[in-house]
Amino acid sequence: MTGYNRANRQKHSRKDPISRWHVRSMMEVIYRLVESTNPKTVLDAGCGEGFVSQYLATRNGSMSITGVDVQPQAIEFAKKNFGETVTYRLGSLYSLPFSDNSFDTVVCSQVLEHVDDVETAMAELKRVARRFVVITVPREPYFKLANDFARAIRFSEDPGHVNFWTSSDFQIFMRVHFKQPRFVRKHVIYQFSVASVDSNNESLRPDEA
Repeated sequence: MTGYNRANRQKHSRKDPISRWHVRSMMEVIYRLVESTNPKTVLDAGCGEGFVSQYLATRNGSMSITGVDVQPQAIEFAKKNFGETVTYRLGSLYSLPFSDNSFDTVVCSQVLEHVDDVETAMAELKRVARRFVVITVPREPYFKLANDFARAIRFSEDPGHVNFWTSSDFQIFMRVHFKQPRFVRKHVIYQFSVASVDSNNESLRPDEA
């Protein structure tokens, strides 16, 4: 994974209406997927500065939420701004500081595109999840085109990605790791999936997003 970069913080802090709508729509899909798994405990793996985990906590105060990230600067920001409602810890996605089956649902949002060893990261996500994993990654080639343009006009400081998934690539990737993942198509440049880690293939609630 790359060193600390402020692009995520920048994305979530923009004040213009289009950017705010863009971010909120993405986080609402994530929340709907998490909520559909009916969890008591949630891990936001690769939480960055804590914006997604705080959004989940704001939308549903009954969930106990923990965020973990490898970047000390990000965790410091998260604790300072959101620490009253979410527990934050420093830790690597390659070796999460939690025991097996620690959380009902594990969320990994816009992270796997940045990691060099995606297989180890995915194994860790499944290890600490008791019931479900929610994964979101950029939809290619649309995200790369938009991101390259944003960097060219200095609208974004996103350093770029090391992994890229088209819609079909993402479905193949998830089906390698899970028996029956479900996919959500509610955003142009992001793609979402929720999957059970239960060997019995536990079903989602009927109102799953």
